[in-house]
Amino acid sequence: MRNKVIITALLLICCACKKGKKELLVQEKNINGFSLSLQYLPSDDKDLLRFRLNINNSNGSPLKNTDHLRFNYGLDTLFSFVNVKDTLHPVDVIRVANGNMNGIEYLLLFNRPNAFSQVNCELVFKDWLFTNQLMSFPLEGSAIAHVDSFNQQI
Repeated sequence: MRNKVIITALLLICCACKKGKKELLVQEKNINGFSLSLQYLPSDDKDLLRFRLNINNSNGSPLKNTDHLRFNYGLDTLFSFVNVKDTLHPVDVIRVANGNMNGIEYLLLFNRPNAFSQVNCELVFKDWLFTNQLMSFPLEGSAIAHVDSFNQQI
């Protein structure tokens, strides 16, 4: 298990460092003084798609007043995974308690679509907590399938 995590992390780092890269599975946006970083997290589980969303101030200063309940509950209404055939709402959105005082990290869990697009997908974030904007993170289904293939048992 540990080797799989290390191999996956190295693979993602190599893909992220590639010159002229397409934004496939790791994306960062800077909007209204906030830095948002979305990353796909591969796993052995074939039923769920997992994403990690980090939100920080662009200038590196700590986020303020993020202990309010609205930053922890009801977050499933803010996200959706849009596929060619349908729009999926998250199974769960979990705020990760990682001790980071400078930002917030969320784990997003979606059911894997039955008719999974190999071309165009997007994760939509209706952000009324930080930037008050509708954000779209385009994803390639073929890249998700490719990274997931490394986690399959032989």
